[in-house]
Amino acid sequence: MLYRCTAYITIAAFFLFSGCYNTYSLEREEFSKLQRPDESGTTKVSSKKGKDLTVTRDSSLFVRSEGGRRYPITPFNFKVTSSQLVAPDRDHILMLDQVNSYEVDIPSANKTIALIAGGALAAAGLVVGLFLTQGEKER
Repeated sequence: MLYRCTAYITIAAFFLFSGCYNTYSLEREEFSKLQRPDESGTTKVSSKKGKDLTVTRDSSLFVRSEGGRRYPITPFNFKVTSSQLVAPDRDHILMLDQVNSYEVDIPSANKTIALIAGGALAAAGLVVGLFLTQGEKER
């Protein structure tokens, strides 16, 4: 019983401390703007659907290859040439004709709050369930 309770608490803690992200697709020209930050250390870009995004050094950038593999790219530490994308800190050299999409992940406050609330409700339900199912000890 104790092991099962520990497993439930571990799973709840994992979800409680995980964040949720919205993934936005960018055009190559917008993604190229993320090679260098502006004076404030951020860069503003627009997604393919027209949403304005602010990218910082802590943002998550990715490129997806034609085969579907997702390569992480460090913001402001890569170079896009006419034929390839070079990310020296990740040891990526990708030919642009092999890149299918350019993506940025931005933390979503609403999804994260919903995840935390769901985790808290699950933990509360676990405690109530344990309390209601405990039996009296026989002597």
